[in-house]
Amino acid sequence: MTKVTFSSRKGAILSVDILGHAGYAEEGEDIVCAAISSAVMLTHALLYDVQHIPVDTLIEDDGAHIRITLPENGMERGQDALCALKLHFSELEQNYSDFLNVMEVQADAED
Repeated sequence: MTKVTFSSRKGAILSVDILGHAGYAEEGEDIVCAAISSAVMLTHALLYDVQHIPVDTLIEDDGAHIRITLPENGMERGQDALCALKLHFSELEQNYSDFLNVMEVQADAED
């Protein structure tokens, strides 16, 4: 199962953390994993390459782990992209709830 966690503070999404393989089908045949990967790549391209927001990106192949974190100076400009990603993942979860879990956690008000 892929677990997606959106961290937010005061109504703004700070980051998205994606962990694990969906397990819907064998590698190369997994449509859930493909949908997740494609959405993440599109979101990263929008934030980094189109909007030129210097997002902090972590990619770990072992364990299938990706995290995208908005910088403080790009927080407002990056909201539409991360809100759209959250909506997409939530809709995907409705159809594939055995393979995808989406949640939102509130980050501490003070770091």
